[in-house]
Amino acid sequence: MKSIKKGIVIFDLDGTLHHTEKALVPAIQKSMEDMGFAPAEPEAINALYGEPLDVFCRKLMGSAEYCERFREGIRKHQAVTLPVSGSLYPGTIQMLTELKNKGYDLAVCSNAGVDYIHLVTESLNVSEFFSTLSGWEGDGSKTERVSRLIEVSQGPLCVMVGDRYHDIAAAAENGIPSVGCRYGYGDEQELAGADFIIENPSDLPMIISELEDNPISLH
Repeated sequence: MKSIKKGIVIFDLDGTLHHTEKALVPAIQKSMEDMGFAPAEPEAINALYGEPLDVFCRKLMGSAEYCERFREGIRKHQAVTLPVSGSLYPGTIQMLTELKNKGYDLAVCSNAGVDYIHLVTESLNVSEFFSTLSGWEGDGSKTERVSRLIEVSQGPLCVMVGDRYHDIAAAAENGIPSVGCRYGYGDEQELAGADFIIENPSDLPMIISELEDNPISLH
């Protein structure tokens, strides 16, 4: 018997599923050193998660002209740091399993590149949970890419889960509920527009159940 799809839950990656700083901070610092720059402080790097790579380059090194070399350096070092230091937030596997078992499609929509998303999800053994991995490849903003995911989704409920203002805005501009992750890298002001707030990943299935029983009206 074919299972009935309930809809789609769209996740940001860094600060939402992936405890990013553990593997990405050393990879970025090593890449900067390779290019002759002093490595940025962890706090400066952590504040940029969710931004496209050109923003990282401008903020950390003063120019977007270094982006390609920076990207390649990060890829090289992350191939080492992710398997050793990479981690998910506690409760993420259980949460993804529960939502998948409830009949939801799961997708990642990140402002990072697709290669990075594949590297993270494969290194952390969660790639099998996701039907789609959407990264920034110059083919639209997060709002536009979320819209495309909604268009092809099956089932009545679509939800965006993330920790930064891009995620909350993408949900609002597409008229779907947003869940803000307080444990991630966004501050309270960024999360102020979220329809729901969670303190850890294990809170999410309860929010989804609430939305099943009491859909909210969005404008």
